[in-house]
Amino acid sequence: MVVPEDDLLAVDPAEAIGGRDGFDLLRSLVSIAPTNLEDPLAGRYEKPNYGRAAEELTRWARRFGLSTRRFDPIVDLPPDPIYRGVARPNVLVDLAGGDRPRLLILAHYDVVPVPAQQLAFWKSPPHTLTRRADGRLYARGANDDLGSGVVASLLALKRLAASGDAPRPVRLLLCCDEETGGLGGIEAMRRHDAALPEGSRDRFLDGSVALIPDGSPHATAASSGLIFVDGRFVAPATTPEVVKFGQALIGLDARARTFRSVYPSPDWPSQGAPEPVITGRATLTRFDLRGVQPVDGSTTLVAAHAENEAPNQIAAAVTLGFAGPPNRWEAFVEELAERLPKPYRIESPPKGTSLPPKPGVNLLQVVGRSSHAGYPHRALNPVPAALTLLDAALRDGLINPRTRGEATFSVDLRLIPEMAMEGERAHTLAGLEGWARSESPNARVEAPPSRARGGYALPPDHPAIKKLERIMRSRFDEPGVFGEYGGTDASSLLGLRASDGGPLPALVFGSMDRAAHIHEAEESADPRLIARVSETIEAFAREP
Repeated sequence: MVVPEDDLLAVDPAEAIGGRDGFDLLRSLVSIAPTNLEDPLAGRYEKPNYGRAAEELTRWARRFGLSTRRFDPIVDLPPDPIYRGVARPNVLVDLAGGDRPRLLILAHYDVVPVPAQQLAFWKSPPHTLTRRADGRLYARGANDDLGSGVVASLLALKRLAASGDAPRPVRLLLCCDEETGGLGGIEAMRRHDAALPEGSRDRFLDGSVALIPDGSPHATAASSGLIFVDGRFVAPATTPEVVKFGQALIGLDARARTFRSVYPSPDWPSQGAPEPVITGRATLTRFDLRGVQPVDGSTTLVAAHAENEAPNQIAAAVTLGFAGPPNRWEAFVEELAERLPKPYRIESPPKGTSLPPKPGVNLLQVVGRSSHAGYPHRALNPVPAALTLLDAALRDGLINPRTRGEATFSVDLRLIPEMAMEGERAHTLAGLEGWARSESPNARVEAPPSRARGGYALPPDHPAIKKLERIMRSRFDEPGVFGEYGGTDASSLLGLRASDGGPLPALVFGSMDRAAHIHEAEESADPRLIARVSETIEAFAREP
């Protein structure tokens, strides 16, 4: 959905978003930068600003007249090494109301990091909320999910609290870790609840329906499942071995594309979706090579890095580092460019990279177009293009094939909403392990269950989704019920029971329109859409 520009610039952004409190809260959260980085292959688990974000959320919620409590699995659950001693606070916000069953709202405050290469494409600081000439608000998290979820939900609860006549209790769960699978967030809450008796009032996820304002301006009844697959070698590998392993991981997409959902795609046909319905897809997002020693007299690939910081991001570029005769560099770049598939291009020198400079090493980039990894049809993934280029360079004798280095990969594997996670996870691992035994015995693959989740599918004629669709048609002029590519916390609610004993319905929607560019450079939000999400939440809470 694209809202007409009309007079957006003539409207104060605080007024457009639903009030000064909403604008100031969004600006504050953006500046805190609650980034979430988990890179098991590199041993990085970095969530430096979670504590500050949780404190700020608590302060604002109480200012709005709401009660709060904090839940952190490393404090409130039995010790477990899966949390790695990293604080993972979640904030539960409660609004008292009438005698109708409780409404749950799930939003997440963690945001994906801004990689070094992406910085070159931001026109304003990514952790400073900036209004541009188009009237939109630009920043990392402005939409996903600080604006679409956190701010919109808190503003709705503020109005309900101020009215003094909320017809039902509402619980807002402000979660961490959503961008990396929900381990310390919604999944930890499920572990908490599972230890309590059925029907216990102390359960966090106790309600009749869950709203998840973490999606597009559509009523969404089904969300994709997610499996993160990591690949590595147990010993340094040659460049041909690295390329072959990467291509095997790319091959996962062929099977995934055969999965076809019954749920319509909101990206068909205008956003390049491959089918009119949601499909499976496997996206090779991470590719790193390091530790290669140059060889005198030959051109050597000594480093590679997909310029992202999270496995659910498609990078804008892959940086390749080469050592070799300096007088051959310009000719070598031209020879590579001839072998690069279109529409990708080579840039030398790179605009920005996190690879440190080294004497005698020249850098270039294979440039594509970034996107959220759940939506590969919106991107030009440079990782497969870089591997294709390296394969051609090896075949034509342009680079030394005998040097060895340490290589790692990550795949973002999305399942259709109807698929169970565990069966496909086992099938994927078995297939890759069989490939490794025959083709590359030093290759290893992992897909930890803690970083995976199945899909979520609610019948499109369920009364709760039809109610949401009716409200959104009146607020957004967007009719219809769709499925979702990206995958949200909806899939983490699979198997939970509502307060009436039936399956807990999870309804996804949000302000992430086509111009939002979540996870990318220039992420932005239309403040009017955030206001409409907030109005939708309030209307859903008030209506029978």
